[in-house]
Amino acid sequence: MPIRLGNNIASINARRYLNQNSADFAKRVERLSSGLRINRGADDAAGLSVSEGMRSSILGLRQGASNAEQGMNLIQLAEGSLNEVSSMLLRMRELAVQSANSTINDSNREGLSAEFNQLSSEIDRIALSTTYNDQILLTGFGNSVSQTRTVTTALDGFSGVKEINISGAVQGTYTFTDDDTGDNQITLSITQEDGTVLMQSIDVGSPLDRDGTGAMVATGTTFIANFDRLGVQATLVGPDVDYTDTFKTRDSPIVDVNIYIGEEVVPISAGQDLEDIAEDLNAVLSASDPPGQASVEEVGGVNEIQVFVNGQTLLEVPEGALGLTPANFYTDGRLDGKRIYVTESDGGILQVGPNNDSAHRIAVNIGDMRASGPELNLTGLSVANLESARSVISRVDSAILVVTRQRGDLGAIQNRLQFTSNNLENAIENLSAAESAIRDADVAEEISNFTRAQILTQASTAMIAQANSLPQSALQLLQ
Repeated sequence: MPIRLGNNIASINARRYLNQNSADFAKRVERLSSGLRINRGADDAAGLSVSEGMRSSILGLRQGASNAEQGMNLIQLAEGSLNEVSSMLLRMRELAVQSANSTINDSNREGLSAEFNQLSSEIDRIALSTTYNDQILLTGFGNSVSQTRTVTTALDGFSGVKEINISGAVQGTYTFTDDDTGDNQITLSITQEDGTVLMQSIDVGSPLDRDGTGAMVATGTTFIANFDRLGVQATLVGPDVDYTDTFKTRDSPIVDVNIYIGEEVVPISAGQDLEDIAEDLNAVLSASDPPGQASVEEVGGVNEIQVFVNGQTLLEVPEGALGLTPANFYTDGRLDGKRIYVTESDGGILQVGPNNDSAHRIAVNIGDMRASGPELNLTGLSVANLESARSVISRVDSAILVVTRQRGDLGAIQNRLQFTSNNLENAIENLSAAESAIRDADVAEEISNFTRAQILTQASTAMIAQANSLPQSALQLLQ
């Protein structure tokens, strides 16, 4: 190799390697100091993008697990209060049974009535004071079913539905399809805002009895139609179960009949057609306070008069001449076209996942558990006399059933949240492992590369010193 004085090629070459080795050495020091293989986009652009997405999901999952834990705490608080409500309802029933006995007189019943009223007031107080983070839980929490009969037409008193409960049902209008009176099938569906249709069909044939008009819920019994995939449960009733303010008939009278509605009388002529009868009844009912309604509707291909008296008394003279009977019992086909409207609430939604998607949320629904509310419906009850005490027993039984069902729903959701929390913890562990494989440094590999870079840096530095001394040998040629 010739000796050149203008450029020291050996030194330049050694310096280039020193720069490379110094940069590699600095990278190894950075990775060992941070514990990360990717500290900036230049280290691995694709890996950084993937790992950042995973980090975002992991943080969302961790918060989701925390939300699930808080949800369980909320449910435990509500269920604990309902436990006391249930105890008070049992005591109220005990007082009603005691008051219904003829061995005590009305003076004795005054003390029973005082305790009964105090317990009813305490149920209301507990419902109003059960709060979680300033949110009242027992006066209606989460999505709820509209009780307006013109909105939720399944509760109009003519469909055979006594009550509707929801557990995780989404907001919107649900529609029943029950057009075939012989298939024993009921379908419930809802179309969401994004166009997605949720639908479930169930077979109700096994609990139904057969009579001359078709399949019906047996007299004196109830049946819960559970649309579990939609989170909706409808309680169907048979005859002699739900005596509401609704009546129906499909026959024209064969004799003249007077229909007494409150203090008003509606004369009906023998052979008068259904439309005219409904029009005459509706003229009186619509003017009453509160107003009622009468109309002709087609059910299962047959027209019938449907009468809603809304608290007014109704009497036929001669009795049974028009054939009006209590209307709210289920026969196959009566639910066709009926609707359920679920209203949305700010509360009752637990975000248990990292994304804005319905699959990452769990709905918690708690009904109105006040004694004066529409679900327990204990307003106006009294055990102050024998007859009223006897009627109280069945009303309190219904309230106990409502509270028991609500506690069961809360227990089911609490168990679900426990499994949700376990799944989230498992997902966090596995996703963290995947993110670590992409982003974290392999310490053994980095130590090896660090040692290599350190030795090469020292060697490059020494070689620059040797290369810089090479041109000095030209001085010896000048001697």
